[in-house]
Amino acid sequence: MIFEMPVCGGCRTCEMACSFHHIGEFNPAVSSIKIVEREGQDGFYVHLWEKPDGPARVCDGCKRLNVPLCMQYCCESDALAEILGQYIKKTCD
Repeated sequence: MIFEMPVCGGCRTCEMACSFHHIGEFNPAVSSIKIVEREGQDGFYVHLWEKPDGPARVCDGCKRLNVPLCMQYCCESDALAEILGQYIKKTCD
C-alpha cells in the first residue's frame, strides 16, 4: 500500500529501524517500509509491503512492541502512526 506523507523529510530512519526489527541488522532492502520521493511535491510516499517482495518483508506493525520501531525513530511519528493505523485497518479487514 502506498500513502502520501507530506511532512516526511526523507531521512529513511524508519527503513533502517524496520530492517533491524526483522533481521537484527540495518539493511533497508528487507524493510517493510520504503520511502519514495514525490517528484515536484513536498514530502514523500510511504510504501508498506502487504506481500513479500524479493527480500522485503511484510509489515507486521511490530505486534510485540508497544510502539512500532519505525515510529520510535521517526521525527514525524504522529503522521506515521496515522499511516500505520490505516494500513493495519485495511490489511485486517
